[in-house]
Amino acid sequence: MTHKIRIAVIGPGEAASRLAHDLAEAGADVTAFDLTPINESAIQVAASVEDAVAKASVVFSLNSSSAALRAAERMAPYLASGAIFADANTATPALKRKLAELFAPEAFVDVAMMTSAAPTETATVLAASGPAAQAFVERVAPLQLNTEFVSTEVGQAAARNLTRSMLAKGLAGVVIDYMWAAEAMGLEDWAHEEMLRAFDAMTRETATGYLEETVKNAKRREIEMLDIVEMLEEADYHSLFVPPTQLVYNKVYHSIKVPHANK
Repeated sequence: MTHKIRIAVIGPGEAASRLAHDLAEAGADVTAFDLTPINESAIQVAASVEDAVAKASVVFSLNSSSAALRAAERMAPYLASGAIFADANTATPALKRKLAELFAPEAFVDVAMMTSAAPTETATVLAASGPAAQAFVERVAPLQLNTEFVSTEVGQAAARNLTRSMLAKGLAGVVIDYMWAAEAMGLEDWAHEEMLRAFDAMTRETATGYLEETVKNAKRREIEMLDIVEMLEEADYHSLFVPPTQLVYNKVYHSIKVPHANK
């Protein structure tokens, strides 16, 4: 008879609840603590964090980055021999390295929950780094989760996660700034439709074009950004993204190399 892998999920919030649900659906024996109220009989609720941790083969910590260290300090003494502590908080590589110091190398893994940016792809990849990353991937393999070994270096999964967030959240910020600017110009309806058309037309070639065409035309684009700033100031709108973008083009013009841009 095959024994179910025992997993503890510690932390409040939607991400922890979703992970606990997915693990239970995959066939794990899931115990949770401090989770958003659960209505699923497949997930056991522990009386204490210590009880949840002590009985688990893998412990997932999903708190805020500000609470990650306190949570790890509380759980570390109760981690069972041979168990793996998977810190899945969105945090900096430096914080992940600090957390790793609380555990034996074979007992800590930096996990990043990498949700696809594509609207048609909903699967979350659990990217793992650290000395215990390969052991973690192998341990949860029976659950057929979407896992990825990244590196034996703690913090590499976190670095990928935050770098990807820079793109996703940066795009969201640009879109909002663009709509505020359009509103100031009385163009919000047109600008909204124009934005949707632009996103509909995006492909891999679009991204390549952003890199290569900017390298070829950096000075012209820098001047255009300055013109946009002047136009928006006349409309009494001060963009938060256009001036830094102008500085990016300035660096490119002065031959700061852009990776994967063939000039």
